[in-house]
Parts: sequence; structure tokens; C-alpha cells
Amino acid sequence: MRSGKELWDLVKNQLKLEMASTDFSEIFDPITEIHKIHNKYIFLIVPDILTKFRIEKFYLDTMNKLLVQIEEDKHNFKLITREVADKENSDNQKLGLTSVDSVDRQVSKRNLRSEYTFDNFVTGESNRFAWMNAIKVAESPHVTVNPLYIFGDVGLGKTHLMMAIGHYILDNNIHANVVYTTAQQFAEDYFLATNKKNINDIEKFYNYHRAADILLVDDIQFLSGKNSTQEEFFKVFEHLFETNKQIVITSDRAASDLENMMARLKSRFAWGMLVDIKSPDLNLRISILKRKLAFLIPNPIDVPNNVLEFIATTFDQNVRDLEGALRRFVSFCVSFNLPFTLESAKQSLEGITPKNKLDSFVTNDTNIDKIKQTVASYYKITVSDLESTSRKQHITYPRQVAIYLIRSRYDIPLKKIGEFFGNRDHATISHSYDKIINDINSNLQIKNDINIIESKIEESLKKKEKNN
Repeated sequence: MRSGKELWDLVKNQLKLEMASTDFSEIFDPITEIHKIHNKYIFLIVPDILTKFRIEKFYLDTMNKLLVQIEEDKHNFKLITREVADKENSDNQKLGLTSVDSVDRQVSKRNLRSEYTFDNFVTGESNRFAWMNAIKVAESPHVTVNPLYIFGDVGLGKTHLMMAIGHYILDNNIHANVVYTTAQQFAEDYFLATNKKNINDIEKFYNYHRAADILLVDDIQFLSGKNSTQEEFFKVFEHLFETNKQIVITSDRAASDLENMMARLKSRFAWGMLVDIKSPDLNLRISILKRKLAFLIPNPIDVPNNVLEFIATTFDQNVRDLEGALRRFVSFCVSFNLPFTLESAKQSLEGITPKNKLDSFVTNDTNIDKIKQTVASYYKITVSDLESTSRKQHITYPRQVAIYLIRSRYDIPLKKIGEFFGNRDHATISHSYDKIINDINSNLQIKNDINIIESKIEESLKKKEKNN
């Protein structure tokens, strides 16, 4: 029998042929290790419980069928999270396990994260200029822009763009020597090489960076105050620039604002193109969440728009926190088998949501008016009809839809919602909400109607925010 690692590699290669590249990279690229083989099961190590759930629900049967086709000695795959595997490895008691594959962890010398590609980068007004210049560099290294200096606050996508350049170049020239490092790592490597005073270590450090066709340096601000390291980086920069090699640098501030940095280095950074990335607006944040959802769950439409708006409104400073909040929400719902609702979102994010943000996500009369106007327009009645005492079906049903939309979008007492519709009592509001919930679950046309109305509401509220 082949080793467990060999079998997994064969199955993995077959999955790669059958799946969309973005799905494969997101789900299966990180799975490189076999924990053990026990009782005819090959235990694969997955990074977290969410990945484990997704594979078990959507891919495990296919993986086991492929395994049977490859190996007659019947085995099946099982999944174990990194946390559980590490805990088991640290347990000194013998658990009666059979042979375990010893697999060395292999880290690519280029250290480019597989998901950081141009295809996975969502553009908007805040980052489009930086994206356009990154594309130019990727398509024509050291020709149009050199160096490319990308700056902005943490978590806005600087590293993503930088690594996307590296991936693009490698996809078009597999022999290109793409070297990625952080400024902090550069400083540490330089210190170790010179501190050992071993000529071989020093030469290895020099050659590694100066042999780069593409040098990607993250967080250059960490060289501030490190004078000897700055001198060495300046030599590397000069060598690569003079030999027509591409340099890409990221920082949390403009080159002119770097403190305790050599003037000639700051001058070199300004030679090329300086582009900044700003905080994403609401529109872009929601687009990012929708794109990320496609990698997390099979049916992104299961997450209502009001949930995405809540997350995007609450985590509005950077993309890293935004995506982290979405992952936490999805993982929470999956782990406890909860629906993807606004209530679940608030519950899952309670521990990491600033109180002022949570309190600020409330409605106002203008928002309620927008919802009522959108519903009335869709069903070709008036807002006055919605607020009236009429019990005619062509008015009652739209009123119930409006009540459902307000309650699902905002955390407001039933009595307060009743005030928006002619002071109806809380029992009527509760009945209206439950009725639409049932209709959505049982009638595809009604579900589509609700989705259309919600989209129209989103457009209306975004226009309002932009005007403000």
C-alpha cells in the first residue's frame, strides 16, 4: 500500500482537476499533513472546525470514492483539526494507534498565501488605483513602475495586492525568482547572518535577496531606527534597481512620513509610484463579505442582506477585521446549528463588537420610511395604505412583508414596530412576521419577491448614506 501522504496527494490532484481553482485553493491547499492511519482511516489535518464541517458535508464522499479508485486496500479519509491533533500528539499516554505517517511540514520559500490573488481581490473606490498599478507591475515587471510603494492602515489589503503580483508573475513565468519577506524578517536574517560572523551565512543572506527577480517587502516601517539594516537594504535596493529587477514595498504610512529612515531610502521609494489604500466604504465592505461567503458556505444567499449590513456597519475600519467577523459568525452558526440570522450575528460577535457600534446599529424614522416606500412601490399601493386599518388582502399582505423586513433588519420592540403601522398591537406584528417566515420557507416565488425588495431597500439606503 502507498503511504497515506502519497494517497492524499493523488486524491488532492484529482480534486484540483474537478473543482474551481478558487474553491480548491481556499479549501484544500492548506491540507498537507497526515496525522495518522488507524483502523483503515487516514486522518487528514485541517486548520479549523469550519473547514472540517465544509469538507465533511460537501466533499468527503467524493474524496473517499476517489480513494477507492486509487487503492484497492480499502481506506477512508477522516478529518481532525490542528488543535485536536496537537493535543493528541502532546498526550504522553499510548492510545493504541497503528502506524503514523511522519510528514515534514513544507513551507514554500516564497511564502505567498494561495488565496491572495487578483481574482480574490474585491475592488472599490478606496483601492482601485492601487489595484490598477499592481496589475501594471504584474504584467510588465520593472518596465512601467519601479518601485511600487503601497501604503495604508493595517488590514486594508496591501499584502494581498503584493502577493497577487507575485502569484501573477509566477503563473506566467514559473522560473521567476520571487522573494517575499517582511522588513522585520529581513532585519532578523541580517542580524543572524552578521552576528555569527560566518562568511558563508553572510554570503547566503546577500545572495538570497540580490538574486531576486521580484523582491516583495512587507511593512517597511519596521526598518525605522535600524541603521545598519537600512544600509544593507539600501545596497539590495540599488543592486536590484540597477539590474532591472522589480521591487514592491508596503508600509502603514507614506514614504515621506517614515520616521528614523535614511533620507536616501525614502528618496528611492519615491522614485516609482506611491499608491495608497483607504478604508473601504459600506458598498465595498458588503461586496467583500459576499465574495468571502462564496468560499465559506455552499449557498451564500442563505445569509440575509441585513446580516451583511450589520457586519459591514460594525466592522468598518479594515478588511481583516471584517473577514474575521464573518468567519466567526459562520463558524458560530455551523457549530451550534443556528440559522444565519441577525440575532445569531449579534450573539456570535458580541464579544468582539465595540458597544458603541452595537448600539449605533439601530434604525431611525428615515430608514423605516424607506422600507415602507419600497414595499408600497413594489406592490403598487401607497404608504398610506400600509399604515391604514384596511384588511383587504392586496394591502394586508404587503403590510405583513414590510413588518417582516423591519423586524428582521432591526432589533426593535414589537410594540414600536406596531406604531409604524397605525399602532397595531404586538400580537399582530408577531403574527405578520411568522407568516412571512413560513411563506418564504414554503413558496419560492415569495422568497424571490422578498430578495428583490431587500435589494431595492439596500440600494435606497446606500444612496441615502452617500448623500449624507
